[in-house]
Amino acid sequence: MNQQPAHIGQIPPEQVYASLQAGPEGLTPSEVAERLLHIGPNSFEVVDRWKLARTLGRQFTNFFALLLIISAAICFVAHRINPEEGMGMLGWALIVVALLNALFSFIQEYRAEKAMEALKKFIPHLVEVCRDGRISRIPAAEIVPGDVVILSEGDKIAADLRIVAADGLMIDNAPLTGESAAIRLTPQMQEKSLEECENIGFAGCTVIKGTGRGVVFATGLRTRFGRIAQLSQTIRRTSSPLEREISRMIRILTTIACTMGFSFFLYGMLSGKPLWMNLVFMMGIIVANVPEGLLPTLTLALVMGSLRMAKKNVLVTSLNAVEALGAVHVICTDKTGTLTMNQLTITRLAEPLTGAAMTPEQEHALAALALAASDVRQAGDQLLGDPLDVAVANKWIGLHPGQQLAEAQQVMRFFAFDVDKRRSGGIVRMGEQHLFVVKGAFEAVRPMVSAIGSCEDNEKNAPLADQLAASEIVMQQLASQGLRVIAVAYRPLAQAELAEVVATANSPTDEVAADALEHDLILAGFLGIEDPVRPEVASAVAKCRTAGIKVIIITGDHPATTMAVAAKAGIVEPGCTAHLTGEALKTLTVEALVEQLQQGVCVFARTSPEQKMKIVTALKHMDLVVAMTGDGVNDAPALRAADIGIAMGTMGTDVARESAQIILLDDNFASIVDGVEEGRTVFANMKKFTSYVLVSNGPEILPYLLYIVLPVPLALNIIHILAIDLGTDLVPSMGLGQEPSDPEVMRKPPRNPSESLLTRELMVRSYLFLGLIEGAWSLLLFFLVLHNGGWRYGNPLPPSSPLLHSATGVTLAAILLMQIGNLIGRRFEQNSGLDLGLVRNRLILAGILIQLVLSWAILYWPPLARALGTGPVAPEIYGLAWLGIALIFAVDYLRKMLVKRGRKG
Repeated sequence: MNQQPAHIGQIPPEQVYASLQAGPEGLTPSEVAERLLHIGPNSFEVVDRWKLARTLGRQFTNFFALLLIISAAICFVAHRINPEEGMGMLGWALIVVALLNALFSFIQEYRAEKAMEALKKFIPHLVEVCRDGRISRIPAAEIVPGDVVILSEGDKIAADLRIVAADGLMIDNAPLTGESAAIRLTPQMQEKSLEECENIGFAGCTVIKGTGRGVVFATGLRTRFGRIAQLSQTIRRTSSPLEREISRMIRILTTIACTMGFSFFLYGMLSGKPLWMNLVFMMGIIVANVPEGLLPTLTLALVMGSLRMAKKNVLVTSLNAVEALGAVHVICTDKTGTLTMNQLTITRLAEPLTGAAMTPEQEHALAALALAASDVRQAGDQLLGDPLDVAVANKWIGLHPGQQLAEAQQVMRFFAFDVDKRRSGGIVRMGEQHLFVVKGAFEAVRPMVSAIGSCEDNEKNAPLADQLAASEIVMQQLASQGLRVIAVAYRPLAQAELAEVVATANSPTDEVAADALEHDLILAGFLGIEDPVRPEVASAVAKCRTAGIKVIIITGDHPATTMAVAAKAGIVEPGCTAHLTGEALKTLTVEALVEQLQQGVCVFARTSPEQKMKIVTALKHMDLVVAMTGDGVNDAPALRAADIGIAMGTMGTDVARESAQIILLDDNFASIVDGVEEGRTVFANMKKFTSYVLVSNGPEILPYLLYIVLPVPLALNIIHILAIDLGTDLVPSMGLGQEPSDPEVMRKPPRNPSESLLTRELMVRSYLFLGLIEGAWSLLLFFLVLHNGGWRYGNPLPPSSPLLHSATGVTLAAILLMQIGNLIGRRFEQNSGLDLGLVRNRLILAGILIQLVLSWAILYWPPLARALGTGPVAPEIYGLAWLGIALIFAVDYLRKMLVKRGRKG
């Protein structure tokens, strides 16, 4: 009695389709719909029921929130000591402020998460499948058991598959096993456990070489990868540099607040003031130093920056990458598809010895040979495959109008492009012969060539070395014209050789058998491929140069081709020949490479993905922030090693995209430069609203310092401070966070990556210059109202005094109005801030309007005045408060002019 197979890996390949109620032609639309309804989408997301609760709880554990909560607790203690002073109400006010601040931060973080989810939909994970006899690309979430999936190099396997066809198919099982080792897959049945079977492709793993087909037998959380996802939902991510910088800023401001508050609390106790008064004073100092609305505004700035980047075809996979891109010193870019349009067109079929144009018969034969070493699939009217292979197929179709691509030849074996060998190959039947064909870089093909000639004539009289030298000249001439040059060579196969290759297909000795064929080849000719430089690249490179950013080309293409493209793009001067090849890089140490980079070398040709890592390492040794582009499987290590990994969204592999922090939706170099500009703008805006918020701390702190040192009334209470920080400063801060790019932002060198948001210069300007001006002017009006009302120095005033209410009201109104001048001044580092951009920023206009209306309402609208404990003043006094706008704006602009003149000097 035959034993039943334990799992699908133990089933012969011819029985796999039947076991999954499918067929080689794939599922029909009705079958797909039925299975999708019963089984659900192919999703690995695990529902975390407590995620929102944890996110909300986290908002109450930062230093600012804890300070407010502790302050509220102290207020409740003070209320127990002296209930008549109303400290209990203040405590509840602080609790409400902490709650509102946490809710606002939670909403912004939630919006940020939803925005990132929406952005990721820009590049859905697409999978190539065969359904109802047609090949198409569908979102991975729509895969169902029974689907026939086509695998190619660089693909991320979207569901658990049983392999039914393989051609040199190798995968990396690291996502499941943790061991990054290549495993060759085969369609043959195996008597092993499912995890050990070499005929199973597991979801989450990547194809690192070859092609194949597999039938889906598990999707979503039913896959091995899905089960791991369920177990890993509690894993916490590490904090990013920006998050650590924000935490540092919070610690500094909290330390300042606590140190000042506690120091003056001790001073008050030593000077004999009542305990409740000292507690009030300490709370005022602490609350005045805490910018309650700063954290949610920082999150909002990053969210808006990421959305603006997406509109410029730059997709960030984490919010912190928005700001990080702005600090880049060097952009290492590929050539094909990034600097060029990736519209490969074969414009020359050149005779290998003279470079002369071929006869029509020779062109037909060379195109057929090149097609034999190409892997192209047809999905409707679209050709799928590597851009070079698609260009070869298009050339063959152009030479054979009316014929189908499937009629081209009978390809028996295809050997996928090998990055290290820089060539691909195939075995094709032409007439009565079987030919082994190689297509690749001339340097890679040249050692295998034993004869040169057209497909019909390989009788040559000159020595082989002279013929190869002549071919080298032809190749160099084509490359110097900016053409990508591909050599095509072949040789007939004996029956014994053919039988051996067929017998070893998909076996461990498959590559060895293929390597054994690579000798005694006949060089058939050259393909000259044109890929025009994108029209916007030259201006983008010039923009980089102005911004102090160095652009480096790292490509596997020929040096002459690369130099021609670099000159057209403006990366090097026309006629420049300074470059390094992969061969030269092999012999250079990192230190020697650093010297070459310091001497200005910015073109690297014929490089391997491993050498990209070496270049990144050398640049990092120079303390430079490096952005690296990549699209292939082997680019993943370099993308991870760079400070900013940038993957191609159109031509990039799944592996490259998952290794990068940024994805270019249009694969365009100019989009990188737009992203750098946006990143610089986001960081600049963060500094703008941080400075804006801290300026108001000065006039909030100063009244408490005078109150504890001098026998004068308290000009502002804690409610007034909270009204400024959360009521009136919040909207203008959000407006500064959405300011467009300063025209000067790309004319400055990259910022130091260690530069802090909270610099010494910013704190001195905010606290000791602008903050003091606001404090001095507002307190001048405070004492003017008191003096006009009959108060004299040293006389006490009860908290219920109408005169004190009026003086407090004008102090608060003056701060609100002066913050308008501060707001306009913070828009630019050097310019005045008065331009058309001011009226285009709706949030800034709304913030100004709110401050204007509230400055009047706190004085003259009884309901608000009663709530805040303020009162009216004479119109001329209110007019003086308005002068504060011009005062702070003028003094700040004078400072800018002096700084600008000093920098020029």
